[in-house]
Amino acid sequence: MKAICTRARFGSFAIVVSLAALAFWILCSFSAGASDGKEIPIETRIAAATVYSDRAQVTRTGEVELAAGLYKLVCGDLPRSFDESSLQVEGKGTARARIMGIDVVKVQGLAAESPRYKELKNKLERLTAKRDTLRIELGSLASSAEFLDNYARFPFEKGSTKLATEIFRVQDWKSVIEFIRSERVRTSEKSDDVAKRVAKLDVEIVWISGQLDEMQTKDDWSRRVVVDCEIASPGTLELALTYNVPGAQWGPEYQIRYDTAKESIELAYNAWIKQFTGEDWKDVAVTLSTARPQIGAAPPELPPLYLQRMPPVIKYNVAGAAAMKSGREVNVTASDMAQLETVPQIFEAETPGAELASSEFAASFSIPKAVDLPSGLDPRRVLILQGALAGKLSRYAAPRFSQNVYVTGEVTNSLEAPILPGPADVYIETAGDGAKGKTSSFVGKEQMKTVAAGQEFPVHLGIDQDIKIAHKLEKKEYLAKEGAPVRKIRYSYLITIENFKKSAAAVKLQDRIPVSTMKEIKVTNVDLEPKPAEEREDGITTWNLSPAPKQKIEIRVSYTIEFPGDWDERFLNLE
Repeated sequence: MKAICTRARFGSFAIVVSLAALAFWILCSFSAGASDGKEIPIETRIAAATVYSDRAQVTRTGEVELAAGLYKLVCGDLPRSFDESSLQVEGKGTARARIMGIDVVKVQGLAAESPRYKELKNKLERLTAKRDTLRIELGSLASSAEFLDNYARFPFEKGSTKLATEIFRVQDWKSVIEFIRSERVRTSEKSDDVAKRVAKLDVEIVWISGQLDEMQTKDDWSRRVVVDCEIASPGTLELALTYNVPGAQWGPEYQIRYDTAKESIELAYNAWIKQFTGEDWKDVAVTLSTARPQIGAAPPELPPLYLQRMPPVIKYNVAGAAAMKSGREVNVTASDMAQLETVPQIFEAETPGAELASSEFAASFSIPKAVDLPSGLDPRRVLILQGALAGKLSRYAAPRFSQNVYVTGEVTNSLEAPILPGPADVYIETAGDGAKGKTSSFVGKEQMKTVAAGQEFPVHLGIDQDIKIAHKLEKKEYLAKEGAPVRKIRYSYLITIENFKKSAAAVKLQDRIPVSTMKEIKVTNVDLEPKPAEEREDGITTWNLSPAPKQKIEIRVSYTIEFPGDWDERFLNLE
């Protein structure tokens, strides 16, 4: 391969190299003949990665044993897409050394000669061999299943009846049937597992094959990091190269579990991680960050607002648009003027150059275990945090629309970490029978919003199965005779709520009384029993109930609607 471009880059040894120090080291290197240093390749592995919403900061480490002298340590392991301006180099070890300078060299050649191509090629061969072995195993399992089917049919085939009745005694059939059943189940389960593994390998093989095909269609190029260093005394030197690379992202996922017996709420904070950076992560220490490095560190400058009177602009019809745009003289008649519309002109405020970050906050989550995550494959899911949420639970019912009692809560984010927008699966856990423990039931999904640590937020926890509620129309009476100038219809509803819990339960129940928006329609003789806690002008009525165990509470709602006698009630939304 041939180096076609060299660009100087700053690094660090123990700390990031400053500009002044770099200038001094470069001067020293010229005087000492650093350009004549011996080239030593250094292999590195990805040791750590910090994943942001749209990129990752990756750290590669490698160690080399060096004698005293001048060296050029060459690292070609970095991916093609890494950001040169983000590169930092740090070093430590037993050798007494100093960094003289750092260069990034672009190398161009055939794709088949690149380390990445060879790596993918070897990986493709390994995965293909593994898939072929699993396919052989899958065929063997299919043969076993076919043998079991034939074995089960054989005693009953023509000419085998004597075998079935004389060799197999009646008391033996139970064990034979149980053997066939258990083996068939085991074979089926094993076949399903192997088939899933084959399908997963197929996806990975297709992706790698696509990458290789893409690399073969064009010349490949890569970049090497060359570290000029001077070793004053021999020993080991470990280099750490840190850089930003696009193509990595993560997002939050949550599980909310409501324990009905303890009246407690637990939140599991999960994350999915995906990366297609072009390099596989193997046994990597991963940190997830909510920071947004693309925003920048500087806040936007707030521009002044100057008030002024807005001049009118003319909207013209399509017929005159072409003539007006052409610059020709246009005669506007009175008829044309009637089609013109005068509107105030709106001036757009100047958009700041950077996004306002004053409402953003950042947190980092270190994954407890090292992560294996190949480039380009399905996301990996990990648990970040888990803990109980303190707060107050309540119950709500709107029986006119849903005859269920819903559990809601106003809880505090006590996880000492921000909650980010993301989906949440909600589960209700109830006590099982005897030794069965808890029964966990999925009840729905929530969409979490941004919640700071210590901030209160609402949660919705599904239906309380121990409280039954009903809403029915008891009576509909026509109070006026047919043909009367005013028609009157009286509605009477019965709402019942019954508590089957072992303790009293507070429930906020709401119903509605119709509200007229026309003078011809009136709502009269409203009767509410018992009296509600709140009656709003829009007709929404609220009762705060607390039925005792086994107690049944009845609510009666009645009202009369009056409207002109010649109006058809079918065209009025009366119910």
